[in-house]
Amino acid sequence: MKKIISIILAAALLCCSIFALASCKGEDLYKAYGKQLDKFAAPTDAAETLTVAMSPDFAPMEFTYVDGSKSEIAGFDVILANYLAKELNMKLEIKAMSFDACQTAIQTGTVDLAISGFSWTEERAENYLISNWYIAGDNETEQVLITTKENAGKFTNEEALSGKKIGYQGASLQELLVKETFTGIASELVPYTDLGLATEALKTGKIDALAVAKGNGDSIIANANDAIAFAGYNFDVDPMYENNVILLNKADSALLAKVNAALDKALENDYYTDWYEASLILSGSKSIDELGYDADGNKITE
Repeated sequence: MKKIISIILAAALLCCSIFALASCKGEDLYKAYGKQLDKFAAPTDAAETLTVAMSPDFAPMEFTYVDGSKSEIAGFDVILANYLAKELNMKLEIKAMSFDACQTAIQTGTVDLAISGFSWTEERAENYLISNWYIAGDNETEQVLITTKENAGKFTNEEALSGKKIGYQGASLQELLVKETFTGIASELVPYTDLGLATEALKTGKIDALAVAKGNGDSIIANANDAIAFAGYNFDVDPMYENNVILLNKADSALLAKVNAALDKALENDYYTDWYEASLILSGSKSIDELGYDADGNKITE
């Protein structure tokens, strides 16, 4: 039973990539993720609510998971948001919106946190309070270009990409990298608010390549029915961009201290590895066999 990726267009700000999985396969994929989510679930009876902005178009960090009648926002950052709410003894409300809207929501104070695979950048450091780093596997350690299957391995350097159209998600680390690298080289640099729409543009030839985090590229390729591949180009990325951060409003220093304490605890106890592996399985990037899990979603330790 093959994994099928479809695009659902939602009203207003949100357009999400949806992983639609056959029911029996989806149940198997969900087991490891479900165990982690249950273990770190936010309380439902707390007096206060932690509101978190998230753009669910960035598997395995956050995406909309569909299996039969089940539809939910899932991924590494969802487990992280639950964990933080649990540590703070708060109920959790995830507000799905576009990637750039997540950042606006923090500036206007309409949410408490923005958790959406954010990398540290100098601009963000000027405009937001930024948490300590958290480690989402290898998702951010490489920044790459993906392209159509027929162009796999053809775009390995700037010269090969001269005159091509290169897409990126607006307000992202990829935007910074694309503009620094390809301004004056590409024929056009094309912004998208949603990575699902950007992927469709790549498939239909509206752009020649799309800048993504390597972990996100793995997920897109795994669910693209052999239509997309890596272009063969890796960005030169400063190590400061390799891990993720949470964005907070400049006035929320007390909340930042609590968030950082919880992140330090998660790092000390190595929660992140299990969260990332479970999210890779659910998004279709890796199989349970590749990562060493049994049919019940348990890590095989012997």
